[in-house]
Amino acid sequence: MTFTLRIPGPRLFLGLVTILLACALPQSAPAQQENRLLRIAVHPHQGFTRVNLFFQSPPDYTLRVLSGRVRLEVRGADSPSFKKLRVLNDKQLAGVTTSELRGVLSVSIPVRGAEPGVQVISCANPSVLSLDIGPGVKRAARVDIAPGREPILSGTERFVRDFDADPGGIPFAPTDGKVLKGLLPEGEALLFQQGESLLYRDRAEEAVNVFSMFLNKAPGPKALACFRLGEALERLGRHQDALSYFRQGEGLWPQYLEQAPELLQPYSDALARTGNFPAARAMLLRLMDRYVGTPYQAELLNRLADLIERNGQKAAALAMYRSVVVYSAGSPAAGRARLKLADRELFTLSRDRYRELLAKYRAVYEEPGDPASRDEALFKMTLLLSLYASPKEALDTVVTYDRRYPRGIFSTIIKKMREEILFPVYQETAAAGNDQGLVQLALDNREYLARCFGDPGFAPRVSQAFEKTGATAKELELFGYLEQKNWAAGSAPFLLARIVDDAVAFGNVPLAEATARDFLARFPRDPHLGRVREQLGRLAFERGDLPGAAAQLAFLGAKGARAQLPDSEYYLGKALAAAKDHGGAVRSLSRFTVAAKRDDPFLPDGYFTLATALAAGKDYQRALAACQVGGSVASGEMSGQFLYKSGELQLQLGEVRQAKASWEKAAGAGGTWGRLASEALNDLNWRMKIAGQLP
Repeated sequence: MTFTLRIPGPRLFLGLVTILLACALPQSAPAQQENRLLRIAVHPHQGFTRVNLFFQSPPDYTLRVLSGRVRLEVRGADSPSFKKLRVLNDKQLAGVTTSELRGVLSVSIPVRGAEPGVQVISCANPSVLSLDIGPGVKRAARVDIAPGREPILSGTERFVRDFDADPGGIPFAPTDGKVLKGLLPEGEALLFQQGESLLYRDRAEEAVNVFSMFLNKAPGPKALACFRLGEALERLGRHQDALSYFRQGEGLWPQYLEQAPELLQPYSDALARTGNFPAARAMLLRLMDRYVGTPYQAELLNRLADLIERNGQKAAALAMYRSVVVYSAGSPAAGRARLKLADRELFTLSRDRYRELLAKYRAVYEEPGDPASRDEALFKMTLLLSLYASPKEALDTVVTYDRRYPRGIFSTIIKKMREEILFPVYQETAAAGNDQGLVQLALDNREYLARCFGDPGFAPRVSQAFEKTGATAKELELFGYLEQKNWAAGSAPFLLARIVDDAVAFGNVPLAEATARDFLARFPRDPHLGRVREQLGRLAFERGDLPGAAAQLAFLGAKGARAQLPDSEYYLGKALAAAKDHGGAVRSLSRFTVAAKRDDPFLPDGYFTLATALAAGKDYQRALAACQVGGSVASGEMSGQFLYKSGELQLQLGEVRQAKASWEKAAGAGGTWGRLASEALNDLNWRMKIAGQLP
């Protein structure tokens, strides 16, 4: 049954207190008992213990599961003491105790686990109530979220459930200046006010240091310091210390709490946090008495609802929140109450209903009011969409929140959510073949790619997208940033190798060489090692360091080695040829000419150098074959060079007429090699004439 508490005017305050107490305390029963607990039976099982409660008639009960305890409240009942059950030698239960107050029988069962699983078992006899207690009956409620969002849920659910939002209440009020001047010299009064200023600005640790200076003063100033120390320590979460100072202050100056009733608020918090719920509730009701008919009445009712809800009285708290929503509509207190009501549905929704809850949070966010409540409402909208919406919509919402509240109270967890939601967005974008979208996704979210780097294929796929979209410069900048992140360490070899490639492509030789040498030092056995050494060999070759090129590329001569860059064998072959290692040059250049594409600009020179190396080893036949193939892929001046070289090789093979034909063809083409061919042809003709071989 749902009911609403009306917030009355001053003349109805006594009725409000009566209703609140009725909500906060168990309901009274008629003086004459209608039921009786006759017997208790305890039966241990594997993983749980069953407690059978035999009543005289079907019980009217409320079951409460508290931390470390299960409590059953049966209205209109009593029982024997059951002293033998107060201590049990049971794996799940520490004992069973019963007590009776105002017609309500309380059966308390301390458990050995902090959060027991409890299940009520239906029996054929309605007068028997059976409870199964223990981890074996604990059911982890599965939230119906979108597939793959479990990391977001596991990372946020406990935080959201445990988040202790400010329930509202009386704002901070400094001590009356006249009171301070009457108790302290002017300089000390100013110091005390500075401490209050620190407290107002939530710098409680510093405020503690200031107020501690007044503990050796007269009773009046010391009492004020004790009250402020209690307030500061309560904000710091040091509840027991705070309570101690509040009590000291009250002992020194009990009447001051009537002059500054707002101090009752942190005082009641300290009482509640140290386990004294009745005293905390009584003090809060005392404070509410002072603010009836003011805008703070609804704020304090929210505070009371928060207090009793933490004590397990959820139904009464629910009624109070509804009352605030109805009778203080449009106020910040109503916004906070609506948040509390909406929170009850947060982790219980099915995927087809989350939009309804989203609308409730949006309504709180869009109404002017308390900034903290609006921040919390937007965060929970973001959380809902992260759990239920499409990846793209969820990411857009997370990014929006991060931009609006980059340093808010939820900023850390939002950043984690952003990391998690990026992964399914990446998967969708990559699967769709949207390379431009993938590039933009990586650039816009470079600080949040930790989860994506959990996939070993992420960095190569993003690099492929950069290459296809021609965004090499952006890849170089992004990978330079990512390589420094610990969460990208698993892909660091690939990132460094790509930085080397990109730097070489842009002619940034210092960056390429520095990164390559860093790679060699850090990852000497990585599969990308060969590619990096090939780039170093290329750089050495291009600056004329042929021995350096040969040293870096020497590994290509090993059995089973294969160049990853098509021109590496060319650089190695040229370097070996320059070092007069003609056999090594032949092997490297043979591999190069076989693997190179026909349009490779180095291919003609590769054939010519191969022919020269073969000729140096007196393998004229193969040298001639290399020249003939090289000539077929060469053009311009290079064609004449091949014809001239072919003539020389043919002459070495005794093929005089073929040599003469090659040189004649070269001479006809003109150019430098044509002139050399003409001279060689004239020399050949003269020698043949002298030898009598010509007419």
